[in-house]
Amino acid sequence: MTQIADLNGGPEVPGGPEDPLRRTGRFFGGLVRDIKRRYSHYPSDITDAFSPQVLATAIFIYFAALSPAITFGGLLGEKTFNHMGVSELLISTAAQGIIFSLLGAQPLLVVGFSGPLLVFEEAFFSFCSSNNLEYIVGRVWIGFWLVLLVVLIVAFEGSFLVQFISRYTQEIFSILISLIFISETFFKLIKIFQDHPLQKDYDYNVTTVPKPQAPLPNTALLSLVLMAGTFFLAMILRKFKNSSYFPGWLRRVIGDFGVPISILIMVLVDFSVKDTYTQKLSVPKGLSVSNSSVRGWIIHPLGLYSPFPIWMMFASVLPALLVFILIFLESQITTLLISKPERKMVKGSGFHLDLLLIIGMGGVGALFGLPWLSATTVRSITHANALTVMVKDSTPGAAPQIQSVREQRISGLLVAVLVGE
Repeated sequence: MTQIADLNGGPEVPGGPEDPLRRTGRFFGGLVRDIKRRYSHYPSDITDAFSPQVLATAIFIYFAALSPAITFGGLLGEKTFNHMGVSELLISTAAQGIIFSLLGAQPLLVVGFSGPLLVFEEAFFSFCSSNNLEYIVGRVWIGFWLVLLVVLIVAFEGSFLVQFISRYTQEIFSILISLIFISETFFKLIKIFQDHPLQKDYDYNVTTVPKPQAPLPNTALLSLVLMAGTFFLAMILRKFKNSSYFPGWLRRVIGDFGVPISILIMVLVDFSVKDTYTQKLSVPKGLSVSNSSVRGWIIHPLGLYSPFPIWMMFASVLPALLVFILIFLESQITTLLISKPERKMVKGSGFHLDLLLIIGMGGVGALFGLPWLSATTVRSITHANALTVMVKDSTPGAAPQIQSVREQRISGLLVAVLVGE
């Protein structure tokens, strides 16, 4: 494994002697520097992956990446009338994840869909619907402007602006993303209560579920029980990591896999309740789109069913700028959080290269009706934490210290491949 160069962190962290955010003053100078610096470690990115910890991390992050992909895919399908849904989000997560794991400057980043992007998709779909515009075609033009914007920003080394983002701002941004996750859960639960109000007996208006012959638990009530059960069970299991029960390796496994274990248990509970209806995700088979009656895999930029207005082709630069800001902030702040000196990472990051890859892939993906992705804060930090090697301090009662992080590309590659299966 790569040797540690500096006890206070590697030399290629923001603010270090080889600061990746320092401007070179040359056209595309930051991108060229990222490529030269980071790709020199490519052989060790493979050899450093030969560890059971990497395999365990890949399995853990797979569940951590799959759960929000399915959840956000269902929400995206609802908010866009299945112009995009679970199928598109899983394919986008897998394809972009594979490319980024192979080419990214900071392979510990986990690319995926996020709450701010979901809010944007909902708002843009509403705008297109109210103005009789084809939403999925409008995204193609946003993707075109995204590619143009990111090329310009990278050419002039715009990522240097990240150094002005304070630690306080980073933490606030992380909290905002978490709040969006939480709020969407409660919004969905409220909608279920509105569609299925509590009462002693009601008639199921779902053809796949037979009408009950006796009073049964309500759909909304069961949904609340499943949601609360998942949350509290996950919290209990995560506390096992610091408990005194079971051997240390088993406590770590239970703590790390607490969320997927709790989800699995509640899915089994839901499956065992035969008489009460709960909404299930509709996932197309194979590589079919979520709604084949609306579109195919290739989106014609001039319009699918009617000519796309020329004025909107140019006006799409405004929503593109908003999407760019969302992806720029989340991806760059996530890279800052991953690259904190206390993690003692030595291979460095590449803010310009990663930004070009993430936004460039999203811009091209819009031609196929695929969602835009960004570096996800919570999943990326979890990925880095799972790959951290701790060492016990010889001082009695002292907490374990970070020795190193297994900086490699294989765990992220395995996660992306598994998501695409």
